[in-house]
Amino acid sequence: MSNKIHIKPYTGALGAEILGIDLSKKLSKNHFNLITNTLNEYHVVFFRKQDINPSQLVKFGQNFGTLEEHPLIPTLKDFPEIIELKSADDGPGPYARNSRIWHSDMTYTKIPPMGAILKAVSIPESGGNTMFLNACLAYNHLSDKMKTFLSKLKAVHSIVMTSTKEEILSEQGLSRFAKMQKALPPVEHPVIRTHPETGKKCIYVNEAFTSHIKGLNQNESDSILNFLYKHLHNPDFQCRFIWEENSIAFWDNRVTQHFAVGDYASRRTMHRLTIEGTKPH
Repeated sequence: MSNKIHIKPYTGALGAEILGIDLSKKLSKNHFNLITNTLNEYHVVFFRKQDINPSQLVKFGQNFGTLEEHPLIPTLKDFPEIIELKSADDGPGPYARNSRIWHSDMTYTKIPPMGAILKAVSIPESGGNTMFLNACLAYNHLSDKMKTFLSKLKAVHSIVMTSTKEEILSEQGLSRFAKMQKALPPVEHPVIRTHPETGKKCIYVNEAFTSHIKGLNQNESDSILNFLYKHLHNPDFQCRFIWEENSIAFWDNRVTQHFAVGDYASRRTMHRLTIEGTKPH
């Protein structure tokens, strides 16, 4: 791999590829600063041709903070920090629906992750891309009056949003629902979040986990949330990453949302790290 490092913006909205860096090696201070600064500027960074093993992936992730173990999703054998996201042989499984919706990871927790690192282990011949959106750019395109109004609001986020009515009412559904509520009770976060490092403001609600806006009636809450979702989903605020085997995406979970496109019909295996964050403000 070339010693010359090049940063290539991915789209005008967000994203950048970092070319010429070998993530199998110990990360130097200069390379750490370069990745961190690029992430703060572009919100998601991409790497290609990184044939690294799970141990090397974990060591890379540890440069950026404490790695979390997911409270509900099983992890890779011998690597509790790595979630193995493996589809069915003929494409997405039934629970892939929770990633086939615009979301920020784990906003149903009191302290959602700072970011996530996803490595492609095996990919379909076509399809299976991941889309990202820039919630800072979306915020910047709101009117000043709307920004002021939203800045005073808090929204409730709940893991129960990931369950369908049929699942909750199934034979084991109610007990599973109760366990989920006990382990991860609903939490409140500001509708507009400020990035702790850059000071940028962003819209911090998502379709997957946000149940309602606190203090508003259902119609008011639904109207505002639907307006914000439609605004966030503007293609001008997005990019679409086309995976290759051994590609890696590292996104800032505080200012982005992502969507796993389910247009594939074969096995797709990914390894994901989750980096501990700070309480949203």
